[in-house]
Amino acid sequence: MSLASPAQLPGPFEVVHGRPDGARHAGPLPGPPGNQADEFEFDIFWRARPVLAHLHAFARARRVAPWALLGVTLARVVAVVPPAVVLPSLVGSYGSLNLFVGLVGRSGAGKGSAESAAADAVPLPGSVAVATVGSGEGIAHAYVRRTKDGVEQHTAAVLFSVPEIDTLTALSERRGATLLPELRRAWVGERLGFAYSDPTKRLPVPAHAYRMALVAGIQPERAARLLADSDGGTPQRFLWLPADDPHAPDTPPEEPGPWRWQAPRWPQRSWATSCQVLPVCARARAEVDADRLARLRGDGLSLDGHAMFARLKVAAALAVLDGRADVDDTDWTLAAHVAERSRATRQGVVDAIAAADAAGNRRRAHAEAERAVLVAERLDTASVQRVARRLVRRLEGRGWVPRNDLRKTCASPDRAYFDAAIDAAVVAGQLEVREVSYHGQSGTQYRTSAP
Repeated sequence: MSLASPAQLPGPFEVVHGRPDGARHAGPLPGPPGNQADEFEFDIFWRARPVLAHLHAFARARRVAPWALLGVTLARVVAVVPPAVVLPSLVGSYGSLNLFVGLVGRSGAGKGSAESAAADAVPLPGSVAVATVGSGEGIAHAYVRRTKDGVEQHTAAVLFSVPEIDTLTALSERRGATLLPELRRAWVGERLGFAYSDPTKRLPVPAHAYRMALVAGIQPERAARLLADSDGGTPQRFLWLPADDPHAPDTPPEEPGPWRWQAPRWPQRSWATSCQVLPVCARARAEVDADRLARLRGDGLSLDGHAMFARLKVAAALAVLDGRADVDDTDWTLAAHVAERSRATRQGVVDAIAAADAAGNRRRAHAEAERAVLVAERLDTASVQRVARRLVRRLEGRGWVPRNDLRKTCASPDRAYFDAAIDAAVVAGQLEVREVSYHGQSGTQYRTSAP
């Protein structure tokens, strides 16, 4: 997917943008502070909306990656959207806004810092319940509990935080683990819980009756197990965003005040269902339909299987962040930039894993070669010593024996070690050597050393 030019964004430079104090004024936003290497990206994305420019400036001031701060902020905003608010049924049934964000970077890249900074950059009304992921069965417990009167929902929305993605994948590899399948169901808003034979153990969570957002830290070289679940569709459900900022300025800019976010007025409930459907622009509907048609006909890459649905979720989250309850053309265009950043970041992880595997293979090959050389050397030494001992025994009690006659006493496999063995025995003082001449022919003879 190609990036849109600034001209394709409706008025990215002459927008009316909000200030932290809630006032608004018109005019161009200031340019990016510090290094100008990311000016193009800044112009076409971060300048597109006041809240995006605010996040960019706040990230630079707090020394966290702008994309990571955006990802966490979108997850937090989604977490406060009522569970009944859904995307229209463009493919199959209604679409959930539930969002999974992966912050990609090496250990210490700043996932935790991005999470704490997001809470300060865009404070949300009320509190967002935060939990860790333990098991597939445990997810339902985060929303409902069983009482003497039946199943009771105690929490509507949870923001799950996973510091390291390999912790999640390790949990998923336990025998009988149901974690990844349950997360995949949650991403699309399906019913949660398991149909145990014992009804007292059942904790059903109805479809679109809960809100889930998940933020996970992903170290590139440790994401192989997550990517390996592409057949199940788990990595396709993540928004992959970098937790580093290569163009961070030497001196951080002044920190802007917190953004005053107001929840939009949500759509009315449909008469046919309890869902509240977000309006989506015609262009997004057409592109989602065209993508689905292509996939029905067998086109598309496996790692892009949910790309359009993920982009639509991002577009909805951007709209809500902007204080609106509808997805317009600008949301859809901005979501394309986020989707492209996600795709490139994910590909970087794939490349890093491939490079690490190749380096590992080279290290193993070198180690095997060195081991083979050492084994060969040790075998040669042992063989030389064995042949030398045999030659000394054969010369015991005999006089001088010509070299060729002594060599003929060796078995064929041992003759390769004869020269080294006879020299070793002489150096060790076990044999004596002399040069002789007979009828004009010179030769070498050996005998055991005199006692």
